[in-house]
Amino acid sequence: MYGNIVAMGIVISTDPTKIVMGRPIGQDFCEVVVLLVNKPESPLFIKDDNRKTMKDAIGSHILWFLQYMQLDSKRQVGDQD
Repeated sequence: MYGNIVAMGIVISTDPTKIVMGRPIGQDFCEVVVLLVNKPESPLFIKDDNRKTMKDAIGSHILWFLQYMQLDSKRQVGDQD
């Protein structure tokens, strides 16, 4: 799946001390909310009892590896139209 966009969402936090999915974000992850899924069967890096694949994570906050993030630099929080 490397190089494929599996989902689109919003980065919520990169605070390494924040707890998401029962564990601290740490240095390698970020917290994202999953909005749209392109590859619904793609496995999550961090799974729990209710979320194993991208389709399970729609609408929820998950941990995702920072190195696998592709940020849209055109729009950032606070941008003015």
